[in-house]
Amino acid sequence: MVATLAHTNDVVDDIASCIRSANTKGLSKYFSSTVSMTLMNDEGMYSRVQAEIILRDFFTRNTPTGVKIAHRLDSNPNFRYVVLNLETSKDTFRVSYKLTNNENAFHVTEFRVEPIY
Repeated sequence: MVATLAHTNDVVDDIASCIRSANTKGLSKYFSSTVSMTLMNDEGMYSRVQAEIILRDFFTRNTPTGVKIAHRLDSNPNFRYVVLNLETSKDTFRVSYKLTNNENAFHVTEFRVEPIY
């Protein structure tokens, strides 16, 4: 159980690191085969590749300058929820994502990027 929890924390930290460095290829490795994604006012169900392309475009226009984990829910062994504050060269965004455990690996099934007003 401790090894699984440590791995889970690594996944959360790895995803935050990918977002901090705008590493969409690394981030997409954690996506499930389809991802429910909301980016600003656009939302939809996307394949892993489509989600990566959409996020790459977002990060091209909004270069990350900092990421802070604002909230994380990791008490359930099959579910994780994380909220980050993403600072970019232009604005600050709230990034939230849901991870579900599928065959002993956590995958992002929902990913949201919203402006903080």
